[in-house]
Amino acid sequence: MVARQLEMSRINAFPNARGTRSIVATLPDALVGFQLTRTNKTPSATARINALINFLLKQTTGSELDASPTAVRIHRLQFRGLTRDVRLQMKKEGATATEWSGLSPEEQVYYSLQLEGVIAEYGFPIYKCNKRWAANLLLQECMKGERQTKKRRMVIIIILPAFLTSINNLYICILESCCCC
Repeated sequence: MVARQLEMSRINAFPNARGTRSIVATLPDALVGFQLTRTNKTPSATARINALINFLLKQTTGSELDASPTAVRIHRLQFRGLTRDVRLQMKKEGATATEWSGLSPEEQVYYSLQLEGVIAEYGFPIYKCNKRWAANLLLQECMKGERQTKKRRMVIIIILPAFLTSINNLYICILESCCCC
């Protein structure tokens, strides 16, 4: 536990070690098709991540053309896979929170910097995002997905036995009413 705290404080001491942060949280591409309402002020997480991927692909290729939706989807799925890897690392290191807000600010910085490093190795400099918004958003969505999956599985566990019992009772009724047996 002490070693983890030392590692966390070492990494958290220099959050901008990879370079300056200049990518804003809501890129203009994320606003395409977005309907601003009284209660809805920001585009969805998927739209923001897609806009970021498109922006970074334009930067790396030097092209002014938007990336194809298929290419953006492939990279987004890669980001999600890498995020799940960092989430598994969090669990191995003893982070038991089920919500991103349930982690301490030091843990949030540590794991978002970890994710930025992993995705930078993949070739996308998301470490340039102001306040680590992309890494925070990806980790938040990953943890949200885990909670939703757990709830769905609980519903299946509760409903399935009752459903199987009713199917079994129906089958027995059909067999009893059949006169050919």
